Amino acid sequence: MAAVSGGVDSVVMLDLLVQSGFKPAVAHCNFHLRGDESDGDEAFVRQLAKKYGLPVFVHQCHAAGFAKEHHISIEMAARDLRYAWFEKLMNEHHFQKLAIGHNRDDDAETFFINLFRSSGLHGLKGIPVERNHIIRPILFASRDEILQYANNQKLNFREDSTNATDDYLRNRIRHHLIPFMEDHFPGSRDGLAGSLEKLKENDALFELLLKEKKEQIFESSGNGYRIPKKMLRGFPKTNILLYYLLRDFGFNRSQTDQINTSINNNQNGQIFNSGTYRLLSDRDCLFIEPVSTNQSKTWPVELKSAEIKTPVNLQIRLLPNDMNFVLKKAKNIAYFDADKLTEPLVLRKWKKGDRFEPFGMRGSKLLSDFFIDEKFSRFEKENTWLLVSGNTILWVVGHRATRHFSITPQTRTVFMVHLKSGL
Repeated sequence: MAAVSGGVDSVVMLDLLVQSGFKPAVAHCNFHLRGDESDGDEAFVRQLAKKYGLPVFVHQCHAAGFAKEHHISIEMAARDLRYAWFEKLMNEHHFQKLAIGHNRDDDAETFFINLFRSSGLHGLKGIPVERNHIIRPILFASRDEILQYANNQKLNFREDSTNATDDYLRNRIRHHLIPFMEDHFPGSRDGLAGSLEKLKENDALFELLLKEKKEQIFESSGNGYRIPKKMLRGFPKTNILLYYLLRDFGFNRSQTDQINTSINNNQNGQIFNSGTYRLLSDRDCLFIEPVSTNQSKTWPVELKSAEIKTPVNLQIRLLPNDMNFVLKKAKNIAYFDADKLTEPLVLRKWKKGDRFEPFGMRGSKLLSDFFIDEKFSRFEKENTWLLVSGNTILWVVGHRATRHFSITPQTRTVFMVHLKSGL
């Protein structure tokens, strides 16, 4: 699929794709920002697709209203609307790649925009040639080279009147900063393009090394991850390392700096929230887990053989207590006398004051004390599920069963519950 605005970049890109033997679908967004001019762009793109014999998709959206509603710039609104629709189109029609008509000058302008916004290496490397399903086939070419190709091939295209204004930062960079640099430092455009290429190479190497570091540091923990603090201590610029370790979980630089401060000051127990993930700075580790929507729910568990999909993946089996029955000792399996249980069983989270009578000891124990003895982190406590029969806690799931309702020679039917994995 090719994103075509009607401007010279996307028109040349589409022509090159067709001349190379590709038959992409054409996608065009009408943002209704320039009245009749926007409608003229749409009509032009439709005719262009017809000329090449290509399917065309057009999306009507009102960027100005979206920008006002979400308190963002019109540029950002148009970008969000455009890419959201592209994503929807690709999913619906199973397109494999989305071609965008960015060029080498766009790459340079993006570098300066990110530079002014205090971006790091990831932003300063400019626009990638390929990222996931997005490709930029003409990123190697300058705007002058693209115009020259269009003229040589006698290609028609549309001029966006807003490109001539200085209303946007990108236009001011294009009209003033880059020409100033070229006037005072001849060849600076080519030099900048070479620097951007080196930055892309450096970033690729950095990402490779970071991936290796993550594999060394991250450990699986429940439905999330654990980072031992000892793996961070002694590393130069730990605050920077933390940002790159945690950015994919939605944490920004300000938050990762706060997390680093909490580590240095031994402020254990602090929780940080990125919106999609939570991070706990515990005694020896950082714990990261997705924000859960199942914290207050209870789940019924019937006394019958089944695979049940609750927040944890449980396998239930009713087995005859005969000579073929073998009891396996494992934390992720529990056995009870089925005839003594009260239906329905319930799977729920623990609450303050919960007590149970662990198998292998006399008397009852507060679950809060059990958690302390087992050195559970706060997240581990919150993520622990209990299997309950009536008022009796049968099983701290995956950890310890009660001594009640255990298997005896008089047991006829065994209720076996197996914790297979988290969802």
